[in-house]
Amino acid sequence: MLRRAAVAIAIVVTVQGPAIAGVVPVVFGTSWDGPTKTLQSIIDTRYGPGHINVVADNLCAHAVDIDPWFWVGDHFTAYMVKEVAGNATRNTLCWYEENGVKPTFPGGGIVFDGPSGAGASAVIAFSRPMMKFGFMLDPNGALGTVNAPQGELFFTNRFYNDIGPNGTGALHEPRDGDVQALVFDLSGCGEPNTWLVCFEDLDSGAMPGPQGSAQTDNDFNDMVFEVTALGATPVKTVSFGALKEQYRH
Repeated sequence: MLRRAAVAIAIVVTVQGPAIAGVVPVVFGTSWDGPTKTLQSIIDTRYGPGHINVVADNLCAHAVDIDPWFWVGDHFTAYMVKEVAGNATRNTLCWYEENGVKPTFPGGGIVFDGPSGAGASAVIAFSRPMMKFGFMLDPNGALGTVNAPQGELFFTNRFYNDIGPNGTGALHEPRDGDVQALVFDLSGCGEPNTWLVCFEDLDSGAMPGPQGSAQTDNDFNDMVFEVTALGATPVKTVSFGALKEQYRH
């Protein structure tokens, strides 16, 4: 017992990680694709009704979630669940190393190209362990799209996204970086270390509204895919008292 206590006293745990910034407000719109192709409908069809609420369960909605989100590991697998976008045949998904520097196309490489559709899968291995990574979407491929001319990319790290439509300034919350992708933890659906990533392929910084009178619908159903990898987790501080408690009995 004394030996265990001495070991506990000698342990110093230092853990550094990304910031936990609180709830990030997301402005949703009514999908231009109809009620059967909404993100909620897609999720309910795949995982069953009642398991995931699009508004309440995404990783922007919780004060304890990390902002920006990222993944970590020596590899990941990806599975395309659904593409609803009119630009689906040209939207291109890439991964990038999350090192604090905004990446350029194609980042670390292409995961899904334009012709990839529902049921497509990919396995990406890295050259070193514990790589931090995220995803970026090249909307409409070489053609670009509304408020996203060719060369502009959308990122899971919202701080890499421009602020407002085509970077002209925020029209709605959040005002420090547009949310272009929602992430959901699928562990509650029996899928450990698996995450659902849902991209909006129009510039979400615009005000959503009816098709023909607005520049985005902010429905986040344009590219929906699963990622199996370790996710970033909140920093946990291990105190001397907590360590000592483990060796009390």
